[in-house]
Amino acid sequence: MSTEKIGKLKHKIALITILATLALSVLVLADVIYYYRGVITAQVSPPPISFFQGPNGYAPPYVVATPTSTGFNLVIQITNASYIYYYEVLGLNVYSWCWLYVTNVTATTPTLISNMWLYIQTPQNQTYCILPVIYQSAPTPLPMPTYQSCTAGYWKTHTTVPPWSSQYPPSATLGSVFTALNTYCTELSSYTLLQALSFPSQGPYKTSTYCGKVELLLVQAVAALENSLTMNYPLTPSQVITMVNNAISSNSTTTVMNLQNYLNNLNEEYSYACSPGTVYPSISPTSSCVLQPGTTYYISVLVQPITPLQNGQSETISLYLACNVVGNESIPLPPVGG
Repeated sequence: MSTEKIGKLKHKIALITILATLALSVLVLADVIYYYRGVITAQVSPPPISFFQGPNGYAPPYVVATPTSTGFNLVIQITNASYIYYYEVLGLNVYSWCWLYVTNVTATTPTLISNMWLYIQTPQNQTYCILPVIYQSAPTPLPMPTYQSCTAGYWKTHTTVPPWSSQYPPSATLGSVFTALNTYCTELSSYTLLQALSFPSQGPYKTSTYCGKVELLLVQAVAALENSLTMNYPLTPSQVITMVNNAISSNSTTTVMNLQNYLNNLNEEYSYACSPGTVYPSISPTSSCVLQPGTTYYISVLVQPITPLQNGQSETISLYLACNVVGNESIPLPPVGG
């Protein structure tokens, strides 16, 4: 082959290589997109639930319930009461099967409410389920246990067995139960559990002393012990006894007073369910409950305010009362952007 033909052949090969490279570059850099047609058809169906003003939903200024096409507005007045119960302030008509739950709870500041529950009740005045809204001043749709307690004042005025437990009756001595008293504040050992409920006015120590602070602790300790023995109380009897003995043995006024305040709060917090010897009949709060179609329910609201409160303050709690008509599950709404 002549030199001229070889040169032309090399030129063609180079040209073919360049063209192939360019074609490949186009394929590599190109976007290949296939489109398919989808159709979404929205049809109007009747709502699964609707709200109406309950028989006690309009008692201004204490409570005003206003149903809307998409929910309800509720304006309530609170005080420094232990609990406030707004009975049947809303009605709820159910047209189709519904899994009801609370979700996406928010609250403005200042915080005025410690606990809030929605009671879903039947027309026969039976509590069907309890939906938590606020717990310990925090918005939450989570379930909470139902506890019972009676105050020290209750145990002081009910002095027999029952309601006192036979294991630790009113006549039992403090020293036989809270054995740390046999080493610390020994004069208290011979007093009975019932006598302790009259401390500090009938105790042997001045309230300014360490043992005077122990007397204050024992008032709540005795109530806590009887609560733990006779009802669904957050602490067991052994826990109460151990905590009190440890506090007394600490020889620390701060430790004693902290426990006294803690037990006092427990004894006061669940006193609305005070019923020694029985199981409180209320249904425990749940995250959801089934509503039956063709049924009317009523919504009551139980509120425990914080204390102290100042006139003129207000707090707004927003929530979604969600109705899942497909599945038995509670799914929170995604956060909505601004």
